[in-house]
Amino acid sequence: MARRVMAVVGGLVLAGTLAGCGTTGNDAAQPSRTLPPGTVPTTLAPPTTVPVNYTCTPADAPITVAAGKPTVEVPEGAAPAELVTTDITVGDGAVAEAGDKVQMQYVGVSYSTGAEFDASWTRNEPFEVTLGEGMVIPGWDQGIPGMALGGRRQLVIPPALAYGEGGQGDIGPNETLVFVVDLVQVCKPEAPATTSSVVEPPSGTDPSSETTVATETTSTTTATGSTATTESTTTTESTTTTTTAG
Repeated sequence: MARRVMAVVGGLVLAGTLAGCGTTGNDAAQPSRTLPPGTVPTTLAPPTTVPVNYTCTPADAPITVAAGKPTVEVPEGAAPAELVTTDITVGDGAVAEAGDKVQMQYVGVSYSTGAEFDASWTRNEPFEVTLGEGMVIPGWDQGIPGMALGGRRQLVIPPALAYGEGGQGDIGPNETLVFVVDLVQVCKPEAPATTSSVVEPPSGTDPSSETTVATETTSTTTATGSTATTESTTTTESTTTTTTAG
């Protein structure tokens, strides 16, 4: 669902990460792959991915924003140095949190020019993302949680939480961004199913039967001269009790 928007908002794994360190090269963030002399490389098994099931609101499809595409107005004054969020319309549905998969309609403009650089409305397709997993710029991961379904929020995102010195596409270096976002679907991850272990009775055993084992030990001591000999005899008795329902 987020095919084309990845170039600006969805393709922010790299840009959002590098914005914080001011680096634009791919290799700069990678650790050295050179091993010390005499080190034996270790092959690790790939991690196991557990599928996550979600419960969505609405369950069938995103809601339709009755107000339509918003007109984004850049706030007056100097661009803020920190993230600023303003609720234009407060929703009354499920509240988005980190770990939720959400769908949004949005418009983004540059703070310095007011020019629109991207909008999901032009594709008539909401943008989908899982919050808190670094799939978008930090300004979105931090600014969307707390929104309620049906809400409209303005995000003013400084360069450090957007694309930083490198910019992105039509977004210039060190540009502050202004987004107006409508939250149209919230999908909550379901709790993993719990399992319990049941000890099955041995094959051929009536589960309604209860077996009691009694053990009796008898010791006999025989003295012969100065030598004492002790003999022990163990008797085991098994009793089975069957309970019949009804």
